Formats: sequence, structure tokens, C-alpha cells
Amino acid sequence: MGKKGGKKKVVKRGKKEHKAHVPSKKYNKYTIEGSKVVRAKTCPKCGPGVFLGVHKDRILCGTCNYMEKK
Repeated sequence: MGKKGGKKKVVKRGKKEHKAHVPSKKYNKYTIEGSKVVRAKTCPKCGPGVFLGVHKDRILCGTCNYMEKK
């Protein structure tokens, strides 16, 4: 049996190309009124720290799929 023909894989080394990503919008869930911080509505099942997404006709938790209709 002879050697198999073909091209060798070329491994590139060095810096990886920077990929643009969408930053978290968690900072939009907090507002400051006077000396108090007002938070957006949180999920009653998941607890504090998990915010509900506001849609046109419903409020939805992306983690546990808890939903409230408007």
C-alpha cells in the first residue's frame, strides 16, 4: 500500500479575529428615582435577579416560561 495523497491542514496561529457582540441590556431594568433604585418586575418563581421580558400582549420569563397576560 502506498501513501495517501492530499493536502496537509494548515494551522493558523496568532490572534483571533474580534467578533462584535450585543451587550447585556440588564442596565435598562433599573431606574433611579431620587435616592431609591427602582427595579423592573422580576419572576415570582425564579426569584430576584431574573427579570420578566415585556412584550406587546404579555410579560414573560425566559428561564421558566412564566407568563402574565396584559
